[in-house]
Amino acid sequence: MFGPSALLPAALTACLCASAALAQAPHEHWRTITTKHFRVHYPASFEAWATRAAGRLESVREAVVAEVGFAPEQVTDVLVIDPVAEANGQTIPLLDTPRMVLFAQPPGPETQIGEYRDWIDLLAVHETAHLVHLLRPSRNPVERFAERFLPLNPIVLRAPRWIFEGYATVIEGRITGSGRPSGSMRAAILRKWALEGRLPTYAQINSDRRFLGMSMAYLMGSAFLEWLEQRSGPDAMRHMWARLTARQRRSFDEAFAGVYGERPDRLYGRFVAELTESAAALSQAEAPREGELWQETSRGSGDPAVSPDGKSLAMVIRPEKGDAKLVVLSTGENEEEEKYRKRIEKMLTRDPQDVAPVRTKPLPRKPKHTLKPLDGGDLSDPRWTRDGASIIYTHKQPDRDGGRPAKEIVMEHAVGANVRLTHLADVKDADPLPDGKRAVAVRDRFGFSQLVTVDLETGAVTAMNEPSLEVVYTHPRAAPDGRVAWAEHRGGVWRVGDVEGAFSPEWGKDGALYTVVARGGFIDIAKEGVPVTRMLGAAMAPAPSPDGSLYFMSLEPDGFVVRRIEPKPLDQRPTTNVQRSSVALRTAPVTARPYGLGRQELSTFFGGVHTSFENDYELGVRLGDVVGRLDTLLIGSTRGAAVASVWRGWPVDVGVHLFRTDDERGAELRARWDARYPRSRLAIEGGILERRRPGGWPDGVPPSAESGTLSGQPARTPAFRSFLHASFATRQRRLAYERLDVAADSDRHLRATARAALRAGGFEVAAQFTHGRRLAVGGAASSIEPESLLIARVLDPALDRDTLAGERYRGERVELRSGPVAAFWQRHRTNRTIDLYGLEATLSRDPLPIVKAAGLDLTAGIARVRQERKTRAWLAMRWRP
Repeated sequence: MFGPSALLPAALTACLCASAALAQAPHEHWRTITTKHFRVHYPASFEAWATRAAGRLESVREAVVAEVGFAPEQVTDVLVIDPVAEANGQTIPLLDTPRMVLFAQPPGPETQIGEYRDWIDLLAVHETAHLVHLLRPSRNPVERFAERFLPLNPIVLRAPRWIFEGYATVIEGRITGSGRPSGSMRAAILRKWALEGRLPTYAQINSDRRFLGMSMAYLMGSAFLEWLEQRSGPDAMRHMWARLTARQRRSFDEAFAGVYGERPDRLYGRFVAELTESAAALSQAEAPREGELWQETSRGSGDPAVSPDGKSLAMVIRPEKGDAKLVVLSTGENEEEEKYRKRIEKMLTRDPQDVAPVRTKPLPRKPKHTLKPLDGGDLSDPRWTRDGASIIYTHKQPDRDGGRPAKEIVMEHAVGANVRLTHLADVKDADPLPDGKRAVAVRDRFGFSQLVTVDLETGAVTAMNEPSLEVVYTHPRAAPDGRVAWAEHRGGVWRVGDVEGAFSPEWGKDGALYTVVARGGFIDIAKEGVPVTRMLGAAMAPAPSPDGSLYFMSLEPDGFVVRRIEPKPLDQRPTTNVQRSSVALRTAPVTARPYGLGRQELSTFFGGVHTSFENDYELGVRLGDVVGRLDTLLIGSTRGAAVASVWRGWPVDVGVHLFRTDDERGAELRARWDARYPRSRLAIEGGILERRRPGGWPDGVPPSAESGTLSGQPARTPAFRSFLHASFATRQRRLAYERLDVAADSDRHLRATARAALRAGGFEVAAQFTHGRRLAVGGAASSIEPESLLIARVLDPALDRDTLAGERYRGERVELRSGPVAAFWQRHRTNRTIDLYGLEATLSRDPLPIVKAAGLDLTAGIARVRQERKTRAWLAMRWRP
């Protein structure tokens, strides 16, 4: 929805390649609510939010069906989660098993979706709009047959992203009477971009790397569709979907032209021209009051805060590439200006006929202090403590399962110490109270919102009021005299006190209250309700200074910049608030039940191992539930068969793997526990492996196929062996990471691997060292083999199985990687040495139960074996539950 939503093939591929981050931990206490067309699954902690959403979904579906003109009969699985501590949603329009994901976190007022009447309704309408029009099947017989194998309809496969998102955005506004179509943010962005000549071209509207480029599918897409509707009538989009799913195959442009009479790029050009003309007429009708440019920043930079003495300004810089950083700038004279003046004087002295450059903006100020969190990621809401010696800010930290990050309060001291104050407290937006010992903050947890205080010494959190689903709180600010102001969303509108449309309150030196006010398509800053700016874009995040001036963030096509103004009262801007009608939605009674094992769904997969030494084809079936609590694979191959299953309904995952090959059969019982921390991850697993040969082993003892013949004696392994595998990984932002893996079993096999990598400019340089005992080298892993069999092997698909074997092993590997592709050099040493170099593409991801996908380890490459003077290629896919 508010991120990538409808699944184009490319988006589906990206989803399959991503980590399984869209789920809370499967071992949580999950529950399910079933209605006629929906199965809503949620952790018990989200009970209130999920129950309200489930009670509205059938009514939302009826309203959307009436708009779209199509009623799919599929039952949709809905997950209610909070995986990133941000407002969002997602629709996965698989024709056989459609999904919706609803993020319970409410949006803030400063976002594009901040002007809503009810967050649950807005989110449910937008995602259901995707669902309903993208589940319309093709009427072409060939395409209907193909949908059995690729369950996506022609709209998903052929239409551009802007029409998915634009259409759902139009419907969100039409049914709820709120959202982006009626919001001031969309109007401000499109108006400012038009005046600067920076509106996206038709080719850019789907996606663009520029600031807000990915949002234009929603903003420009919805505005363009509204313009088209005025030309062609309200039924035009229904006709469009009917033509795209018709028996006669058509491209999107053909379907579009058949409804609107012209190609989409040409009509889009006319729309842009009219939008630009309208924005220009408005700019000529009134004189803006925007203050002076103080610091040019970019993209989503913001959250300015002036120190108590007025000498410094703290803010967050969010560059296009790299992690966000907190900087402290001097508010005094810019030292760079004097340096620049001297450089120009020197230049003109040396060449009097030269011409000094024309300047239209101030020189960038160099930060006095910069902070980047060691674990990377975003930070926000910096606030000075009352003595001006420290800054507190908000930063996300993961829970142990890695499924629900919490927002925490962190304090940065002037001496450079960085102290985390809260732990998994879900608090943000903290502002120190006058006593200097506590801060007022907001807690958003499980869909509820409330005001709290945070002890700045112990991190203890104390509630100021009861958590609420109906009221959303944000941006509390404490005045020197103890008064506290905040913005709250109540009754379908944001307000600060009695001022509707107001948010982001800040106290000035004279006790006056500054707020941002969004009204009638304009966003300005007001002092005690009286505007002090008149923007054609948007004025956000006021930061009053002790000297009476006001710093704030101004919206520009390249991102937000810092402006400074002497606040003087202005007349109220004449605006007309257009009240959009909405559809009355009902809340039906619903009943929850335990999730249990979940509904088991079937999907198929294929794979195998293809090297210069073996060709093994695999075909399998996956049975699993949408949450990922129980995952089972049934695999058949040219080498044998296996059944592997993992139960994740407990904090410790338990797995069973039964296998049979031409040579042996066996069973593995495994348990796994892992934990994630801000900069590290720890995983420990262990279990028992049994191996037998049909008809029995000679002497009752199986040979060690992994170890071959060591020290001149046939190696033997017991029928049962125990094993243990531990891994520990750390990272430093996006710059570097380290990983240590140690695996051993009771048959004296041991393998220890250390890996370190540095990243820069889109490339990664990595070095890996492996030491082991009783290891065999060569071959690739198949889906039939359990993990514990791989402890005694060093995988290398450029070599045959057991090419090397010895009591001692040492390996070195160096890589230069860009994305999944790496150029590598590898050395294996046992009783002899083998060197290889080549190119390899790898992919490793955990299971994605939401799209019925098992875990996958894939490798493909080509390498030159130096000693053998041979070049070998391979492709290997290993599936796992």
